[in-house]
Amino acid sequence: MKKLSVTVKTLTACALVAAAASCADKASQTTPAPVASAEGAEAPAALNIRYIDADSVISAYRLAQQLFEEQQREVNRLQQWHESKQRELQSLANNIQQKQQNNVYLSQASMESDMQNFQKKGEEAERYLGTQQQRLANSELQIRQRLSDSLQAFIADYNAVRGYDAILLRDAGVYFNPALNITAEIIEGLNARLGDEASK
Repeated sequence: MKKLSVTVKTLTACALVAAAASCADKASQTTPAPVASAEGAEAPAALNIRYIDADSVISAYRLAQQLFEEQQREVNRLQQWHESKQRELQSLANNIQQKQQNNVYLSQASMESDMQNFQKKGEEAERYLGTQQQRLANSELQIRQRLSDSLQAFIADYNAVRGYDAILLRDAGVYFNPALNITAEIIEGLNARLGDEASK
């Protein structure tokens, strides 16, 4: 069975990009247009930018850890069920083969009945597996949405106080001055907010 994997970078990249874009849009709406100098040239505006390491944020965010662990337990349970069902079907197939070799079947109808039972169980197992895989895929989408909402809400509140023009992902550039890194602040704030919500 193909396992459904939850990728840290995939879960956060969209959320953080959207949050960063939201912060940049907000700043652009509130920042007045540059004033033209006497010579008619516009004065360059200095941007106040920070960046986040998405992998570090998600790996240290307790909500993400909890959601990943729950999802992985579900994946493991389905994998165990699938392996158990395959052993059961293999045992049925072996039993049919042994009956054929030992001439146990007294009629063609008796053998066909066992074959139909084997086929029915196989089809039921495939349908169940497909249903559970779809359920896990839907669950993964819900996890992505929940993390995205959580990150965007926190970054919007965070930036309302800080007033940065943009908050970027570390992967968006080749080099950033380490002094612009606010990853630790974001992690601390996310986990503190999670703790506050849990205590209510």
